[in-house]
Amino acid sequence: MKKVYWRPTKVPRIILIVISMFAIAGMLSVEYFKVQNKQPYYDEKMLAARTMRKGIEEIKKQREKIVGPIDREVDPADSGIIGVPSSLITTNIGYLPAKQTTINPNWAAVMVDMLKEARVKKGDFVAMGLSGSFPAMNLAAYAAADALKLKIIAISTASGSTWGANVPEFTWLDMERVLEKAGIISCRSVAASLGGEKDNGMGLSKKAREAMLDAIKRNNLPYLEVSGVEESIEKRMSLFNEFAQGKRIAAYINIGGGRASVGPRIGKIRYSPGLNKRPSKYAIKIDSVTTRFAKQNVPIIHIYRIEQLADTYGLPKCPVSLPLVGGGHIFVKLEYNQILVGGSLILLLFISYLFLKLDIGYRIFGSRRITEAPTHPEPMV
Repeated sequence: MKKVYWRPTKVPRIILIVISMFAIAGMLSVEYFKVQNKQPYYDEKMLAARTMRKGIEEIKKQREKIVGPIDREVDPADSGIIGVPSSLITTNIGYLPAKQTTINPNWAAVMVDMLKEARVKKGDFVAMGLSGSFPAMNLAAYAAADALKLKIIAISTASGSTWGANVPEFTWLDMERVLEKAGIISCRSVAASLGGEKDNGMGLSKKAREAMLDAIKRNNLPYLEVSGVEESIEKRMSLFNEFAQGKRIAAYINIGGGRASVGPRIGKIRYSPGLNKRPSKYAIKIDSVTTRFAKQNVPIIHIYRIEQLADTYGLPKCPVSLPLVGGGHIFVKLEYNQILVGGSLILLLFISYLFLKLDIGYRIFGSRRITEAPTHPEPMV
């Protein structure tokens, strides 16, 4: 005959302790046994980063031929991409640590990450507004777009800020040509302007403008001649639409602080560094190429405040040597083992069910621990 008894309402403390021990053991095992997981688009990121490293090596080789030895004090990574503190074609003051931070091939992987988050697809058109202020980031954008098999439409400036591509004999336009000739990037800019306050070299000397025009000419690029910012915005948009052949542009990448590309200083800071899917209403009040695209719901990738972006993506600041390809959590991240997490949860639920729902816990511990009478009738087992 089956034994009949009343189950008490109060759970014995020993049962709670045993369940807690299982829970703690599961939590500790999940925390301790984390795994290195490859991040999405790992292969594309590695391809882009390798391409950027090759590009840096090629630029260094050509820089030494054209300009001379590299100053390791200002360019500790020995890249050849860091410019000079002052030159004829320098437009404004740049921040040397920011320029040094860009000398990392893994920025190309960051660009891949941003582009995929912007939901670009193979064969899509991507427009770029490039300046000589951050030539390494220009290279990163090209490497990422090529890795994702995107169609690039870029417009560049011949000038640059302090420590950027501001060497008159070796501008960004020259770097771009060198990279294409070596087969490292698939294409070059469709046109080039002078840059500066009104995108026409305003504020620079006549000799400076002549030097920039020479750079445009020797690199066989169409000259984007404009009288001011408004005309520059209109001509740039017209060129982007012309080369897109009526197809939608999937993303716009602005690198640096080109006046026509992103607006005056207030325009630069109103767009967040990195990907902007929905810019603020304050950002789109300022006319620029970036704003024109934003109003068309085109995702914006705004490369500005480099050190803030480095913190976001876990890249080192001011590396003293060229970082290895594949470094950082943009490629591989230490994450929880999902199998272990699921197994621990199932085990804890099973133990709780055995001890609390079935009779096992009460048979083992209950009769010796529960002495209080039930406060109300309970189901009979």
